Amino acid sequence: MVLYLGNFCLTENLAYLFPTSPSARTLAVILKIKMIKDNSGKIYRFKLDHNQGYGFAEIYDFTDIHEFDGRIIYVYNLVDQDAKSEYDLQDIHSSGIAIGPIRIMSFPGTKGKYASKFIGQRNDFLVTEIPITKELNEMIIRESNWNNFELWYRSDNFKNGDFIFSKYSELRNLETRILSSIVTVATKFTMKILIDNNKDVAEYYDLNEVGNYNMFIQLINTYYSLEKATELLSQTKNPYKKETN
Repeated sequence: MVLYLGNFCLTENLAYLFPTSPSARTLAVILKIKMIKDNSGKIYRFKLDHNQGYGFAEIYDFTDIHEFDGRIIYVYNLVDQDAKSEYDLQDIHSSGIAIGPIRIMSFPGTKGKYASKFIGQRNDFLVTEIPITKELNEMIIRESNWNNFELWYRSDNFKNGDFIFSKYSELRNLETRILSSIVTVATKFTMKILIDNNKDVAEYYDLNEVGNYNMFIQLINTYYSLEKATELLSQTKNPYKKETN
């Protein structure tokens, strides 16, 4: 995955080594980005992990201006255990949003191993401008509980060449600009289903594997309360931190 810090994009590994530099602050620009309507509002069915069924996602295209991170995906609450040939779009819409808006590297494909099924397209869009995100001006690797960081800011809070920092509680439910794929989106949503059904994510995913742990941390620090996230963190170990005697 790729993490965007200020106007710099870093690979996932490098993003955990370098905080946003002062020069990134001076380059940051807040843009109101127009959406490509023909590519937006499209709904896809995708397969979840561990035989949890199928999920449904809606995509939006802002790549005319944001070429690298202008693809947005929302995942609905609806889960179907069987793959049907037809769906009622209203049933999907009325289930509500489970996770998103998440930035994705590419739009869902309809062929190949991780193929998704195109269901239909809506005209009453969820968004028409690229969503606001939360950003961090620190090295995110040092803490699993994002509430312990102090240098959070909203992507639209940029004034006089500097950021306006906020308490994490004020932007907890905002997404980041971490890039995902449809595969990792499926994994993140599967993790949420497991948590919501009081199941132990570690029984389904190896959380010592950095990629799985990162998705778990992103999920619980955004879609659950501080109390719930703290409880879930107490049951896991940070693979970045080595145990000391």
